[in-house]
Amino acid sequence: MGNFNSLYVRNSVMKVAWFLAIILLCACSPKLQVASSDKALYPISSDLPKDKAITDYYLPYKLRLDSMMNEVVAVSSAEISKGRPEGPLNNLMADAMADAGKSRNIPFDIAYTNYGGLRIPLPKGNILLYKVFELMPFENLLTTVKFTGTDIKSFFDYIAAGGGDPIAGASFKIRDKKAIDIKINGQPIDLTKSYTVLTSDYIANGGDGGAIFLKSTDRQEYDLKLRDALLMYLKKQNKAGVIINPTNDGRITVE
Repeated sequence: MGNFNSLYVRNSVMKVAWFLAIILLCACSPKLQVASSDKALYPISSDLPKDKAITDYYLPYKLRLDSMMNEVVAVSSAEISKGRPEGPLNNLMADAMADAGKSRNIPFDIAYTNYGGLRIPLPKGNILLYKVFELMPFENLLTTVKFTGTDIKSFFDYIAAGGGDPIAGASFKIRDKKAIDIKINGQPIDLTKSYTVLTSDYIANGGDGGAIFLKSTDRQEYDLKLRDALLMYLKKQNKAGVIINPTNDGRITVE
């Protein structure tokens, strides 16, 4: 029994010694860190042979997609660009949202989206489908939210502070980054009423600094993307033989 105890104590002492040695080695070892890092790009040679099996597999899909994306969805008389406080592309997008909302019997007073969501201008002449995807590459859904009269005034102030955004169904002036002379559907704003804004789920979630939307109520999402709303509008104009030419009409002005 004494030999067992002696062996147990000796093993325990050795374990403690090893543990202390490891701690000392770690403490005394140099601290290594990255002093610099040079990024290197390794070009892939274009001389690599093509895999015919892969090419044969995806080519039919590519041809079909190219054919779809090169569909003419509208014709414009000039390049359509966004601008602040107002721009032709701003108005086109907001009008398209409003038209889609009305065609779906969605109740709303104002259509609104953010300026930054419009990524490229639309070209003069034939507007091809892929250009609409480049303009709006996002999968955002049409969404409505309701504001009290006081909060809708803060909503317009939010737009004014940013210099102007796409809007339909309302007009106002910007003075010292605040909204004044606000009219909704041609009538002066009534702070005792509630108003419904048709926008995107991204904005309704408070995106693009739109914290005012977090005060909204009665949120409703619809199974229609903003991009599809614009496509529907453009195709409708094209089917009617309309050469589109959106202009500034004084929805937002700076005093």
